[in-house]
Amino acid sequence: MRPLWPIEREVLEITATEYSGSVEAMRRQIDTAQVTSFENSGAGFFSHLAVADDAPVLLENSPLSGAYGSVLGIEHGMGFIVFLKDGRLSMIEGYCNAGGPTTDIDFSQAVYGLMPWSPKPDSEA
Repeated sequence: MRPLWPIEREVLEITATEYSGSVEAMRRQIDTAQVTSFENSGAGFFSHLAVADDAPVLLENSPLSGAYGSVLGIEHGMGFIVFLKDGRLSMIEGYCNAGGPTTDIDFSQAVYGLMPWSPKPDSEA
């Protein structure tokens, strides 16, 4: 197992802000999250996660809208979805918009700019 890479943590943090009823519980899971396996599929990636058994369970329905944005080296950017299993963070899926290979992208060092799927009202921006 390994700690979260910056891009994985950013996806999870953005996701947490999108689910205000679960934000604190999700952040507690994020704090304990470890990556159990990682696959660069060539069109994105899959990060499988484990969180501490004593972290609070999330009541949200899987999958969760994660984030989207630019990743250096990927022409049309990426989207991210977060999956839960039994109320716990279990996987991050990152996928390329409009195709584009990811085989040469080192996601551990990726340069990116991510944002939530749903825009915040002007009063919250």
